[in-house]
Amino acid sequence: MNRENRRALQKKLRDKKARTLASDVLEALGDKINDVIQDGDLVTLNVGQIVGRKDYPHMQEGYRKFVESSRRKVFVAHPHHKRPDGFSATIELEGVENWIFWYGDLIRVEEIHTEEVE
Repeated sequence: MNRENRRALQKKLRDKKARTLASDVLEALGDKINDVIQDGDLVTLNVGQIVGRKDYPHMQEGYRKFVESSRRKVFVAHPHHKRPDGFSATIELEGVENWIFWYGDLIRVEEIHTEEVE
């Protein structure tokens, strides 16, 4: 970052609205971190969020196929490299050997609804 960019950023941060916006963003991130996915939780992929990323078309074809085929699947989550406080930003899914997911790309499922066939 050059001096001109640094000065422009400092000027923006002096503005109260920019500080309020930054505060709101940090608070939202803090709320998300408190929503810890525990070992054994049921989760689904947030396919809309994953597919909506601008770099999604450039990701591996196998990963894209897996994500798109997992739209309604429920997985059992297992934290990968858990910290002492119980938080893990990366989650392994039971039965999925090739991919590890960021916790923000997962949606916790409280219960599984099954359709009964008569």
